[in-house]
Amino acid sequence: MKATKNDIVFEVKEDGGLLDCVKKALTGYPSGKAKSFLEHRMISVDGTVTSKFDFSVRRGQTIRIKQTIVTSFLSPLPIIYEDDALLAVNKPSGLLSVANENEKEKTAIRLMRDSGVEPLYVVHRLDRDTSGVLLFAKNAEMQDKLKNTWDEIVTKREYLAICEGVFAEKHGRRESLLRETAEHYVYSAKYGEGKLAVTNYEVLRENSRYSYLRVLIETGRKNQIRVHLNELGHPIVGDKKYGAHGSPLGRLGLHASLLELTHPVTGSTLAIKALAESRFRLPKI
Repeated sequence: MKATKNDIVFEVKEDGGLLDCVKKALTGYPSGKAKSFLEHRMISVDGTVTSKFDFSVRRGQTIRIKQTIVTSFLSPLPIIYEDDALLAVNKPSGLLSVANENEKEKTAIRLMRDSGVEPLYVVHRLDRDTSGVLLFAKNAEMQDKLKNTWDEIVTKREYLAICEGVFAEKHGRRESLLRETAEHYVYSAKYGEGKLAVTNYEVLRENSRYSYLRVLIETGRKNQIRVHLNELGHPIVGDKKYGAHGSPLGRLGLHASLLELTHPVTGSTLAIKALAESRFRLPKI
């Protein structure tokens, strides 16, 4: 066992549970210290932060214990994934990802930074009223790497959407060139230039007035899903900007449920999932 920049780093000697492994390594520490480190999310295994006492470890893996408490356990937003390079939260509906010209303070990244999670860098964005997986980088080099290779390393972006009406086709695809007006309204151009956007959908459940969809996007254009579903004649509930007639959920019916990517450090497939809040369901009729 050794200390590196005040961190404690050691190699796992035998397969077993993380708590027992840490207890054996921390000879001379008060009883209960290992539990405290785990509860405060100060322990990582091969770079993956965990607070699970029964987390399985294998001989040869590296355990690192941060000697300064990071604020993951005090996070103002639910942390759904964290390692030494990346951090992902389940962003609630109604919160900006980053600042815009009208709002500088109440944003996801500002809330995280103000709680002590520094450094932290923007990788991508979700619309204010869309909830779900929001990924950040923990250093500037990782931010640059992710932004420069985003289209290559991201293998799946899945959303859940609740829309007005009943789809005649239960599976479908919408492809168009998107443009944006000076007033930030996005639409599909009938001809000329625009940014290619491709949206695939599958109806999971429906009633006589609403449909619950799984949506997979092949491109990540601004307002893409909202525009395409409206153009199909089924605007997302609560989306008055793009054709919705009402807001039965009290929020926009769009949730980023899964972001799957090739981890930029390990090269392994990383699937980050975010559960939708309890009110995100087919409206009763």
